[in-house]
Amino acid sequence: MSPSSGADSLHHRAVSSGITRARHPSRAELMAKRPSLEERLAEIRLLRNREPSPELTASLKTAIADRSNLIAATAAEIAGERGLAELAAPLEAAFARFLVDPVRTDKLCRAKLAIVKALDGMEHDAEETFRKSATHVQQEPVWGGTEDTAAPLRAAALLALTRVNPLDLMTILVEALVDPEKEVRGAAAQALGAVGSQAAALLLRLKIRLGDREPEVLSDCLSGMLAADLPAGLELARERLRSNDVPTGEAAAMALARSRRPEAFDALRECWERPILPLPLKEAVLLAMGMLRLPAPTDFLLRVVAEEPPQVASLALAALKIQAHDSRLRDRLAEIMAERKSPELTSRFARDFPG
Repeated sequence: MSPSSGADSLHHRAVSSGITRARHPSRAELMAKRPSLEERLAEIRLLRNREPSPELTASLKTAIADRSNLIAATAAEIAGERGLAELAAPLEAAFARFLVDPVRTDKLCRAKLAIVKALDGMEHDAEETFRKSATHVQQEPVWGGTEDTAAPLRAAALLALTRVNPLDLMTILVEALVDPEKEVRGAAAQALGAVGSQAAALLLRLKIRLGDREPEVLSDCLSGMLAADLPAGLELARERLRSNDVPTGEAAAMALARSRRPEAFDALRECWERPILPLPLKEAVLLAMGMLRLPAPTDFLLRVVAEEPPQVASLALAALKIQAHDSRLRDRLAEIMAERKSPELTSRFARDFPG
């Protein structure tokens, strides 16, 4: 018997007895079968449309425990949106895991930020997690050096801690008012406004007097002051509106707009009536009036559209765009356009207020 026939015979007996060794799949075959990160993320996002059930909770719990910060972040967002308080403990455990070697495990703090927002949305008392978040700094490499990517995390944690209200909250907020990142300083100002105590108002007054290199932070401080002490906030906002510095005036106008208080219109109108007002500040004041969405400032803007030169009237028309859904307002503007017969204003009206 030839060697080949003997080999064939042995193979035949092995197959017959069921002991043929299975062929192992190649690495390429294994990789081809493994879903990509994009596919896994798409699968997790589909859970947003699922009805509440033990299976949904279990799927999110598994995803929250995933090594991928993007998978965990997406699952945390869904858990927060659904208010699944039973997932609070897994979320806190995941947060602790992503604090280990965070630059490698959680770039841009995506998972940690989503977890803090989810826990806060659930109104969960995760004080320790919020405390760690409020002081976390994560320097990540960028072209030419490093950059702290944890500012949004610290900002979110400050607002969460304000809800939890630990005994040393004011100390935490004072430290945050001098944070290197403007987003954190702004969040601290918002938090002080939410606290609303006399001490919080005094801290905000001091910060406003000292100033900030970023107009957005000054605006947040004024917003906080308006919430904590309305009369004092209005006084300070009026002072800033009288400033010769346009960014400072714009910051005050936006703070008044966000207050949505009728008293804010009086301060804005006083600013408008100044003999000399730079055009950028005119634009900011008119926009702030539009953002108030109150009858008196809306009527004022309509008068500006009807009576002021086209360049200024166009700014008022732009400020009213935020209320473009109001059919009665559109009708009033259409009447003004018919009377003014300004091609510039008519063109803008047709674009911003489609009928």
